[in-house]
Amino acid sequence: MRGFSWRLMPFVGVVALFFSAVPGARAQCGSAPKSANPAVFHISSGQARLEFVADRGHDDDNDPSIVGLWHTNYTATFDDNFPPGAPAKAPFPFAQSYKMWHADGTEFDNVFMPPAGGNICYGVWKDTGHGSVKVHHVGVQYDSSGNVSNIFTIDETDTVAPDGKTYKGMYDFKLFGPDNVFGVGAPIAEVKGTTAATRITVD
Repeated sequence: MRGFSWRLMPFVGVVALFFSAVPGARAQCGSAPKSANPAVFHISSGQARLEFVADRGHDDDNDPSIVGLWHTNYTATFDDNFPPGAPAKAPFPFAQSYKMWHADGTEFDNVFMPPAGGNICYGVWKDTGHGSVKVHHVGVQYDSSGNVSNIFTIDETDTVAPDGKTYKGMYDFKLFGPDNVFGVGAPIAEVKGTTAATRITVD
């Protein structure tokens, strides 16, 4: 046929395949159902091919996000040598803080205590699905002369309530020597317990 390039035949075939294979492709423009796999065209070197890419949507799309600012209470239910040399006394209120969860996977905690006790710690977190997250953060404690006295870590698993206004979970606090900057191995002291947080909003 005059004016028709045979090099376009693969592309024409792909278009025909698309309209015959994708449910609802003949319908008016609009989003495909979540269960449908979107079709993606790849055109290179004069050839066209059709790929069906797995739907990235999942059942957790509507789960509440933990991103934001929270007032958090930590309650100890297990105490092993904290503070070092002191007798076990759990359960007891362990700490409270303002905690900021960032969308980039980092987290910041400002604890209601003197700075020398390690009131600031930073963490990294990941979404584990169904409104739940896992976080690992680290902090530093100082002696009366301002020298580093201990490193500590806190590992949490938290789950946001369906309304997004509160979350609850579990934590594991571990205390290490000043040179153990990554907080690995056997700790000097350990405290485990529960978390309970309330979201702080603009209004």
